[in-house]
Amino acid sequence: MAETDGIQGATGLEALQEQLDRIERKLDRMLGLYDAIGSIAAGLPARLVGALHSMSPAEHVALQMVLDNRSNHEISVCLDVEEERVARWVASVIDKLGVARRADIRTAMLPVMKVIPADEYERASGGIPKNWNDHYGVGGIPDPYRRIYHPQPD
Repeated sequence: MAETDGIQGATGLEALQEQLDRIERKLDRMLGLYDAIGSIAAGLPARLVGALHSMSPAEHVALQMVLDNRSNHEISVCLDVEEERVARWVASVIDKLGVARRADIRTAMLPVMKVIPADEYERASGGIPKNWNDHYGVGGIPDPYRRIYHPQPD
């Protein structure tokens, strides 16, 4: 029985650590709002910087893939998630950016992505690097960030 308690204790500690990690990521994103003030002062549109800071990690992954002209189907295959889930992420990005359609995401965000500092983007995204799509946006490549944007299996 002591062995079972030890296993449950380890599982409980792992769950607690994951919860603490999530809290730390959220706190880091909140602190990233200070970075946003600097970007706004540097001339980036406040609504777009605010939108970046309001997006979930999954929405950031979808954003980067949309900026790379990927369809929802291509994104779903690459990330191994349902196309409906990708459609929700993209719709949420459209809503948060205050644009009318998917094509407007590129027009609004490509200039921002070129100049926003990588460390600010990573804070805003909850840990997804600004160049995530360049390294992991291809199916079959092990993605160490998957646990951030897709923490629970379906």
